[in-house]
Amino acid sequence: MSPYYEDTHSGITIYHGDCREIISTLEFDVIVTDPPYGTEQSEANARGGYGRRQNHDKGDGAGFTIANDAGVEVRDQVLAITRGYPTCLFGSPRQPDPPICVADRLVWNKTRPGMNGGPWRYMHETIYVTEGFVRVNNSATSVFTEFPAASEHLHAKPLSLMTSLVAAAPPGTILDPFMGSGTTLRAAKDLGRKAIGIELEERYCEIAATRLAQGVLDFGEPA
Repeated sequence: MSPYYEDTHSGITIYHGDCREIISTLEFDVIVTDPPYGTEQSEANARGGYGRRQNHDKGDGAGFTIANDAGVEVRDQVLAITRGYPTCLFGSPRQPDPPICVADRLVWNKTRPGMNGGPWRYMHETIYVTEGFVRVNNSATSVFTEFPAASEHLHAKPLSLMTSLVAAAPPGTILDPFMGSGTTLRAAKDLGRKAIGIELEERYCEIAATRLAQGVLDFGEPA
């Protein structure tokens, strides 16, 4: 399969398609990703979408419904394919834990409450991490307080948050099978890491490619 975008200098590659059909053809070492949470709002989910906005398509092809978000089946199928790789992924604390051996549960404090139903409006998301990740410095804690970044994708994670997670990833090529607008890959490029992204929706592949085409500024060593 030909890449949608490839930068051989930085080692960043994007594929457009269903990650379940592509992953087995790739070589990678670690997973850092933000899969569908399985919280799509429906009659069967009376508590609502846990703050993951569910605006439906308005007729212009630009609706905000997250693909494969009706349940965690797609997430779990991908994790079965990648079993054994060091993994870091986001999820809803209202959903079952992912089928991985979780070593650490981190918290992203979004600083604002979601629009979910239920007694409490959640303002945090869980980050599940397996063994293999490392402490970057002694200021690294289990809680990340970052305001959401939704200018390019409704559920994009802040670049600073993804940079912290990628920095703690073990050596090797990073795979993000649910790439979205490419924040994981942008963080990897900024840190000089090789990375592969897969995205089902072509419009986000284009956004990610544009972000990645921007250079990394080198300010040199501090005086």
